[in-house]
Amino acid sequence: MRWKRMSSRQAGLTANRWPHTPLPGILLILGLLSLPVFSKSLLADETWTGPTIMDEVFKRHELFPYVFEKQTMILIDSAENRDVRKARRFSRVEPDATVKYLLIFDHPAEVRGVALLAIRHPSGRIESKIYLPAFGKELKSTSGKSRGNHFLGTDFAIEDLAPEVLSDFRYVRKTDYKIGKILYFVVEAFPKDSEIERATGYGLHRHFIRQDNFYIVRTDYYDPRGRLLKRRTHHDLKMVDGTMWRANMILMENHKEQHKTLIKINQRVFSHDYVPPEMFTSKWLLENRHVQSTEKRLFQDTSESLGEKDTELKDSP
Repeated sequence: MRWKRMSSRQAGLTANRWPHTPLPGILLILGLLSLPVFSKSLLADETWTGPTIMDEVFKRHELFPYVFEKQTMILIDSAENRDVRKARRFSRVEPDATVKYLLIFDHPAEVRGVALLAIRHPSGRIESKIYLPAFGKELKSTSGKSRGNHFLGTDFAIEDLAPEVLSDFRYVRKTDYKIGKILYFVVEAFPKDSEIERATGYGLHRHFIRQDNFYIVRTDYYDPRGRLLKRRTHHDLKMVDGTMWRANMILMENHKEQHKTLIKINQRVFSHDYVPPEMFTSKWLLENRHVQSTEKRLFQDTSESLGEKDTELKDSP
């Protein structure tokens, strides 16, 4: 699958010699020639509004339908104590725009087999369930709870697993930001109604988006009173296909709880073979088919039959 790049707008001047033209005349001509170029550049810049920037972000980076990842999670408390976990993450986008996510913990032993299943319906409603093997053969619903309820001691909420629903927010572009030589768009997202605000737990969140690749590298989350709650930053960016980028490290800092969660992507594969539809069902989990040993058997054949395209899009561990 290839991704269409944006067409760039370039303008320039051709240097000419005017041997008999006085210096003031040369300056006047150069000044007149440069005015249209400046205006065109300014006009192009002004066309990037909050909504159009977010549309471009989604178009470039959030549309690949089948993704598998092996992750290491490091939970860090205020005393710098660390809790390390190993997990696998599966995501799948159906033709009707339903988005399915499955997060499975493999290590340490006390969380092995714990799984989080989340489905975002085309309407934007998120249905989520958690499977705790120690509590019996059932999936407990977590739907309807706010983002203040982080799962399994991490600083991520269930909704943080999925890209935000663009139609749920009003986007406003703020003053651009620069760090070193890199320019960033700054876009603030406001919930469109009180129900969305209650569900997310945020009064607004602010995105910092690189202008060279339209990738969100930082998001600040604020409560309804304007206090900073969390900050999410993306690191070790890699281009994986055309204009699509991915971060190999994600850090969520919880300013309220003085706690951090770092996610390191050890392996990433873009392939429908790794995310078959039967995985995203209660039956598949309750049969414990997601436990590491059985999962290896499930993918033994598919891992050997990957096409050339999947190999190209596979990051090194």
